[in-house]
Amino acid sequence: MMERWELPKGWGWKRLKTLVTVNYGKGLSEKQRKAGNVPVYGANGVVGFHDTSITKGQTIVIGRKGSAGAVNWSEIACWPIDTTFFIDEFPEILYPQFLYQFLRSQQIDRLQQSAAIPGLNRDVLYSVEVPIPYPDDPAHSLAEQRRIVARLELLLGETRAMRDDIDAMRRDLAQVMESVLAEVFPNPNEEMPEGWDVQEVRTISEPPQYGYTQSATTENTGTKFLRITDIQNGNVEWDEVPYCQIDDNNFDKYALFDGDIVFARSGATTGKTFLLKNPPRAVFASYLIRLRIRGIFPDFVYWFFQSSHYWNQVRLRGGAQPNMNANLLSQILVPIPKSLSEQRRIVAYLEHIAEEIRAMDDLLAQDLRDIEVLEQSILAAAFRGEV
Repeated sequence: MMERWELPKGWGWKRLKTLVTVNYGKGLSEKQRKAGNVPVYGANGVVGFHDTSITKGQTIVIGRKGSAGAVNWSEIACWPIDTTFFIDEFPEILYPQFLYQFLRSQQIDRLQQSAAIPGLNRDVLYSVEVPIPYPDDPAHSLAEQRRIVARLELLLGETRAMRDDIDAMRRDLAQVMESVLAEVFPNPNEEMPEGWDVQEVRTISEPPQYGYTQSATTENTGTKFLRITDIQNGNVEWDEVPYCQIDDNNFDKYALFDGDIVFARSGATTGKTFLLKNPPRAVFASYLIRLRIRGIFPDFVYWFFQSSHYWNQVRLRGGAQPNMNANLLSQILVPIPKSLSEQRRIVAYLEHIAEEIRAMDDLLAQDLRDIEVLEQSILAAAFRGEV
């Protein structure tokens, strides 16, 4: 049961089960969807569109699995899929958006039941208690609910605008790095500046190596087993990376060392790279490719792989949705200063810019967290009768 608090005079608590019916969503795969304007909702929001709805009109959609507890609002009839609950019928005493905003305020995700696959039980959801203004006077109650929602829309509209501004600034930061990379690296298909050369990856590296086909173990000792999912935002939390069983011969073949670069082979992260810095004893999984640079500063090559000149070649050679493979990777053209000291100078410059961008992005991320706290404070105040 959720926390209760002292309500304004004339308000009362109503258990959600006594107010509405919470329905299960219905499965609808991408292949089953037909062209239309009906939003299809997953646990964390709109995941597509269809030509048919299963709800009756305005709908509250609540994540049941995955993003369990996430609360979404659809102004029109929609199709919530089977990872969700939905509410689409409301009693006369309840203004739909009042309930939506209240459920948002309660951070329903705290009620999820499973740690492995976060899930929300309907009986637990039904146990939520809702503060209702003047429940014995429906007209007064609805008027007060509408007033509160209007006030929330005004206040939360201001925080949304702040959030949008911060998101725009974060996108601008990402473009700054793209511009710097485009300025630093010449196009390998054009004439090189003095002191630069162009080489294919195959001439500056060992043959690309596909990863180890194995499964992670539940043991907490041995050899770390790096997977695509362990690489998040250009970083690896090695303490979170699982272990695997591997003999000495295979370890020698698949080992990861300082300066190695790994590539995602397929999926949404195809072609993205990660530079190893002083890794623990580790090997890499089959959906990664390892590249070991020879004779060139590896960090310099890694930074080139972040540039548009690299990505243009990946798309040109691999198609609109390429799968990275050893042959494609081997043919990538890399512009390289002949001087190792110049390579190091460029890397130092790029790392400085990247660090400045990270610092600014961290500040903006903190601003977003502060806005989240402010929004929760506004919502909490609303349902204590303080707005």
